[in-house]
Amino acid sequence: MDAVEKQKIWESHKKHIELLAKVNNSYVYVGEYLEKKYLYMSGNLQQFFDADLDGLFKSQTEGEDFLAARIHPEDHQVLAAIQTQLIEFIFSQPIEKRKNFKYICEFRGKTAEGEYVRIINQKQILELDENGNPWLIMGIADLSLNTAPLDNIKIQVVNYVTGETFPLTKFEEKGLVEITRREKEILLLIKSGMLSKEISDRLSVSIHTVNKHRQNIMQKMNADNIIEAMEYARKLGFLDE
Repeated sequence: MDAVEKQKIWESHKKHIELLAKVNNSYVYVGEYLEKKYLYMSGNLQQFFDADLDGLFKSQTEGEDFLAARIHPEDHQVLAAIQTQLIEFIFSQPIEKRKNFKYICEFRGKTAEGEYVRIINQKQILELDENGNPWLIMGIADLSLNTAPLDNIKIQVVNYVTGETFPLTKFEEKGLVEITRREKEILLLIKSGMLSKEISDRLSVSIHTVNKHRQNIMQKMNADNIIEAMEYARKLGFLDE
């Protein structure tokens, strides 16, 4: 795949990615994996680190150095240690399925005020080269709505086609929030605008059962209401159909 063809493929993604950054108000970035360079960075990084991206990074290495200095030292050490294992996990999948996976981690990032906050970072492969190697990677970073203290980095891989999750417990003792298949089903129905009575009719269960699931979801998301729980679930990838 030559540079001209790569540029055409990148341009086919660019408009959607710019819209994604605008709608979600997230920090969205796209890079060439093997070339170690950025193709796109949204202007939202300052909400995390009070940094202006214009002309800040000339290469992906400079960007990673900048971000690494703002990740909690313990979390950065774990992230650095597991990169090879995460890549091995992706390469263990059939080539035609490698783009189906999203890597999600939650870590502590230092703000401009010197305080650590929870940040959710998602990465996924947009394009593979002719040998099945990732060459176009997209990342999305968000401030977590969960303000509870974070004791250690949390990681998982999600197959957003099948909904299957891989906590990658070999990399850590605890995974991210885990929800049941029924809870995800209810989340998606709430997302579609259904009320508890409508959900109970759709699933042929009692309203009490639906409300119990809603309470469990809010508790797992450490949210005060279902709206907060839905937003947190979206950032964790549970609302991807």
